Amino acid sequence: MSKPDSSYLNRATTQPRYPPITPHAITSELFIPTPHQLGPYNWLEFKLVIETLLRVKNLPLAHLRHSECPHTHAADKDALARWAADDELCKALIVLNVRSDHLRIAQLEHEHYTAAEVWNMLTQHDLALQAEIKGKWEWLWRVYMGLAGAAFGVLCAIVRLLWEL
Repeated sequence: MSKPDSSYLNRATTQPRYPPITPHAITSELFIPTPHQLGPYNWLEFKLVIETLLRVKNLPLAHLRHSECPHTHAADKDALARWAADDELCKALIVLNVRSDHLRIAQLEHEHYTAAEVWNMLTQHDLALQAEIKGKWEWLWRVYMGLAGAAFGVLCAIVRLLWEL
Protein backbone atom coordinates (compact mmCIF):
# COMPACT_ATOMS: atom_id res chain seq x y z
CA MET A 1 0.00 0.00 0.00
CA SER A 2 1.44 3.35 -1.02
CA LYS A 3 1.56 6.33 1.26
CA PRO A 4 -0.95 9.06 0.30
CA ASP A 5 0.30 12.40 -0.93
CA SER A 6 0.74 14.45 2.25
CA SER A 7 0.09 17.78 0.51
CA TYR A 8 -3.47 16.66 -0.11
CA LEU A 9 -4.11 15.80 3.54
CA ASN A 10 -4.87 18.19 6.35
CA ARG A 11 -1.90 18.32 8.71
CA ALA A 12 -4.07 18.13 11.82
CA THR A 13 -6.00 15.04 10.75
CA THR A 14 -5.74 12.28 8.21
CA GLN A 15 -8.82 13.59 6.40
CA PRO A 16 -8.36 15.00 2.90
CA ARG A 17 -8.08 18.77 2.87
CA TYR A 18 -10.46 19.03 -0.07
CA PRO A 19 -13.52 16.95 -0.77
CA PRO A 20 -13.07 14.77 -3.85
CA ILE A 21 -14.29 16.29 -7.08
CA THR A 22 -17.16 14.28 -8.47
CA PRO A 23 -16.55 12.14 -11.58
CA HIS A 24 -18.65 14.44 -13.77
CA ALA A 25 -16.11 17.25 -13.26
CA ILE A 26 -13.56 16.69 -16.00
CA THR A 27 -10.59 19.04 -15.70
CA SER A 28 -11.03 20.52 -19.18
CA GLU A 29 -14.60 21.47 -18.26
CA LEU A 30 -13.31 23.70 -15.48
CA PHE A 31 -11.69 26.17 -17.87
CA ILE A 32 -13.56 28.59 -20.08
CA PRO A 33 -12.04 30.08 -23.26
CA THR A 34 -9.48 32.82 -22.59
CA PRO A 35 -11.57 35.69 -24.04
CA HIS A 36 -14.31 34.90 -21.51
CA GLN A 37 -11.99 34.59 -18.51
CA LEU A 38 -12.13 37.50 -16.07
CA GLY A 39 -10.05 40.45 -17.18
CA PRO A 40 -10.22 44.13 -16.29
CA TYR A 41 -13.15 45.02 -18.55
CA ASN A 42 -15.42 41.97 -18.87
CA TRP A 43 -17.00 41.39 -15.45
CA LEU A 44 -20.58 41.13 -16.77
CA GLU A 45 -19.57 38.65 -19.48
CA PHE A 46 -17.58 36.58 -16.95
CA LYS A 47 -20.51 36.64 -14.52
CA LEU A 48 -22.90 35.42 -17.23
CA VAL A 49 -20.53 32.60 -18.26
CA ILE A 50 -19.98 31.39 -14.67
CA GLU A 51 -23.71 31.49 -13.86
CA THR A 52 -24.47 29.60 -17.09
CA LEU A 53 -21.84 26.95 -16.27
CA LEU A 54 -23.33 26.47 -12.81
CA ARG A 55 -26.79 26.01 -14.32
CA VAL A 56 -25.47 23.51 -16.90
CA LYS A 57 -23.78 21.51 -14.12
CA ASN A 58 -27.02 21.62 -12.04
CA LEU A 59 -25.31 23.58 -9.28
CA PRO A 60 -27.48 26.13 -7.44
CA LEU A 61 -26.58 29.79 -7.89
CA ALA A 62 -26.95 30.04 -4.11
CA HIS A 63 -23.26 29.05 -3.96
CA LEU A 64 -22.48 32.57 -5.23
CA ARG A 65 -24.58 34.22 -2.53
CA HIS A 66 -24.44 32.03 0.58
CA SER A 67 -21.41 30.72 2.46
CA GLU A 68 -23.44 27.99 4.13
CA CYS A 69 -26.16 25.72 2.85
CA PRO A 70 -29.32 27.81 3.21
CA HIS A 71 -31.96 25.05 3.12
CA THR A 72 -30.66 22.26 5.33
CA HIS A 73 -30.48 21.52 9.01
CA ALA A 74 -27.18 20.79 10.69
CA ALA A 75 -28.31 17.19 11.21
CA ASP A 76 -28.52 16.48 7.47
CA LYS A 77 -24.89 15.42 7.00
CA ASP A 78 -25.38 14.20 3.41
CA ALA A 79 -26.78 17.53 2.26
CA LEU A 80 -24.00 19.43 4.02
CA ALA A 81 -21.34 17.20 2.45
CA ARG A 82 -22.93 17.60 -0.99
CA TRP A 83 -23.08 21.39 -0.46
CA ALA A 84 -19.37 21.45 0.52
CA ALA A 85 -18.34 19.39 -2.52
CA ASP A 86 -20.45 21.52 -4.87
CA ASP A 87 -19.07 24.67 -3.27
CA GLU A 88 -15.51 23.51 -3.95
CA LEU A 89 -16.47 22.87 -7.59
CA CYS A 90 -18.02 26.35 -7.87
CA LYS A 91 -14.93 27.89 -6.31
CA ALA A 92 -12.70 26.00 -8.74
CA LEU A 93 -14.75 27.28 -11.69
CA ILE A 94 -14.33 30.84 -10.45
CA VAL A 95 -10.67 30.77 -9.37
CA LEU A 96 -9.37 28.91 -12.42
CA ASN A 97 -10.97 31.39 -14.81
CA VAL A 98 -9.50 34.64 -13.52
CA ARG A 99 -6.67 35.76 -15.77
CA SER A 100 -3.47 36.23 -13.79
CA ASP A 101 -2.60 39.39 -15.73
CA HIS A 102 -5.75 40.96 -14.24
CA LEU A 103 -5.79 39.72 -10.66
CA ARG A 104 -3.45 37.43 -8.78
CA ILE A 105 -6.14 35.40 -7.05
CA ALA A 106 -3.77 32.47 -6.63
CA GLN A 107 -1.92 34.52 -3.99
CA LEU A 108 -5.03 34.38 -1.83
CA GLU A 109 -5.30 31.47 0.54
CA HIS A 110 -8.56 30.67 -1.23
CA GLU A 111 -8.91 27.25 0.35
CA HIS A 112 -10.18 29.03 3.47
CA TYR A 113 -12.90 30.87 1.55
CA THR A 114 -16.20 29.66 0.18
CA ALA A 115 -17.29 30.25 -3.40
CA ALA A 116 -19.59 33.05 -2.20
CA GLU A 117 -16.72 34.80 -0.44
CA VAL A 118 -14.46 34.57 -3.51
CA TRP A 119 -17.35 35.80 -5.69
CA ASN A 120 -17.91 38.73 -3.32
CA MET A 121 -14.20 39.64 -3.45
CA LEU A 122 -14.32 39.68 -7.26
CA THR A 123 -17.50 41.78 -7.19
CA GLN A 124 -15.90 44.31 -4.84
CA HIS A 125 -12.77 44.39 -7.01
CA ASP A 126 -14.88 45.11 -10.09
CA LEU A 127 -16.76 47.92 -8.31
CA ALA A 128 -13.45 49.51 -7.28
CA LEU A 129 -12.14 49.18 -10.83
CA GLN A 130 -15.29 50.77 -12.27
CA ALA A 131 -15.01 53.68 -9.80
CA GLU A 132 -11.37 54.18 -10.82
CA ILE A 133 -12.29 54.17 -14.52
CA LYS A 134 -15.13 56.63 -13.90
CA GLY A 135 -12.73 58.94 -12.04
CA LYS A 136 -10.27 58.84 -14.95
CA TRP A 137 -13.00 59.69 -17.46
CA GLU A 138 -14.20 62.58 -15.31
CA TRP A 139 -10.63 63.91 -15.08
CA LEU A 140 -10.19 63.55 -18.84
CA TRP A 141 -13.47 65.43 -19.42
CA ARG A 142 -12.31 68.31 -17.18
CA VAL A 143 -9.00 68.50 -19.06
CA TYR A 144 -10.81 68.46 -22.39
CA MET A 145 -13.21 71.21 -21.31
CA GLY A 146 -10.30 73.28 -19.99
CA LEU A 147 -8.47 72.93 -23.29
CA ALA A 148 -11.62 73.72 -25.24
CA GLY A 149 -12.15 76.85 -23.11
CA ALA A 150 -8.55 77.94 -23.62
CA ALA A 151 -8.80 77.32 -27.36
CA PHE A 152 -12.01 79.36 -27.50
CA GLY A 153 -10.30 82.23 -25.64
CA VAL A 154 -7.36 82.17 -28.07
CA LEU A 155 -9.74 82.09 -31.03
CA CYS A 156 -11.65 85.12 -29.67
CA ALA A 157 -8.38 87.02 -29.19
CA ILE A 158 -7.30 86.26 -32.78
CA VAL A 159 -10.69 87.34 -34.16
CA ARG A 160 -10.51 90.58 -32.13
CA LEU A 161 -6.99 91.31 -33.45
CA LEU A 162 -8.05 90.62 -37.01
CA TRP A 163 -11.15 92.78 -36.58
CA GLU A 164 -9.08 95.73 -35.41
CA LEU A 165 -6.82 95.57 -38.49
